[in-house]
Amino acid sequence: MAQTGIYLTWVTAAILCSVVLMPLFRPRFIRHSWSAYVDMFRRYWFHMAIVFSVYLWKDPLDQIDRALMASTRIEITPYIYAIEGDVVLWVQDAFQSEFLTVGLTHFYVMGYMTVIFSSFIYPIYADDRYMADRVSLTMFYVYILAVPFYLFLNVRVTGDVIPGMETLAYDLTPEIRNWFAGIDPFTNGMPSLHVGMPVAIWLAFIRWDDDGRWNRFTNLLGVFILVTSFTIVYLGIHWIADILGGVIIAHLAVTLADKTRKGVWGAFDERLIGRRFALLIDNPKLAMKKARKIISRALRPYRQASKKQTSAAIVAVLFLTTTILVYDATHQSFPLEGVEFPSEATG
Repeated sequence: MAQTGIYLTWVTAAILCSVVLMPLFRPRFIRHSWSAYVDMFRRYWFHMAIVFSVYLWKDPLDQIDRALMASTRIEITPYIYAIEGDVVLWVQDAFQSEFLTVGLTHFYVMGYMTVIFSSFIYPIYADDRYMADRVSLTMFYVYILAVPFYLFLNVRVTGDVIPGMETLAYDLTPEIRNWFAGIDPFTNGMPSLHVGMPVAIWLAFIRWDDDGRWNRFTNLLGVFILVTSFTIVYLGIHWIADILGGVIIAHLAVTLADKTRKGVWGAFDERLIGRRFALLIDNPKLAMKKARKIISRALRPYRQASKKQTSAAIVAVLFLTTTILVYDATHQSFPLEGVEFPSEATG
């Protein structure tokens, strides 16, 4: 119960901070109104479903990750350690103090929650659909792109690997330790979402904020990214490579959001969904006819495979085949002298 209490404290503080800071970082022409909080749920419910859906698959994915790690032991931590050495340990030793440890531990969790919540809520509160479409898709793709790394390229936290390095955040109090143990397998270092997510959002605002209305919030994100990069190294959680991985994932997520936004919001814009539902009730035949046209138009580019689509399909098949072979091989017991003939039949 104690670890639940500290989590609720962080969540409550993050929400309050987001609301309190909104007058400072929202566009100047947007007036604060409590009714806007109600309107944003009505206008942007599908955006919310996309972003918050990632929390529904976090626990199942963590369970799969733990099972894979226990049975395959596939990780790239030794390679990263061989390249980086004790660089992160030098940072921790140079700055370690009790005041900094306590402050940055709470910043690591609560600060991240605040930035993620604010980045999503501010555009939809301001009814800036142009930015809301792009930011929500970007956030979703960051999680999607990180999943293969978490499942198949495990990287342990630096405090568990480097001699003399401490996991300062995880060991601050027993309550915090128990909370982290319940939600973190401690092998999902690469890429760092604490860097990847805010960098992706920062890039989205820089790329699509044409009139500069979000400049102040964009600058805040830049400061947050710098502080967070130091924090995750100092606390004994991430490697430098994890930060670079997060930046790469951020760039890919923004690019993917740019390429898919028209198709996604052309189909799932809340305003269009409402109209289609009303048409379905009023004239089911016409609604089904329009639905078939939309599906046909969406599938048209894939009826005849292009060179890029063929290449992507080949890469996907090779990746899946390699993954299955590696998984199968790591679950077998092969004798040292090799296998000459089967010893028994199955089935």
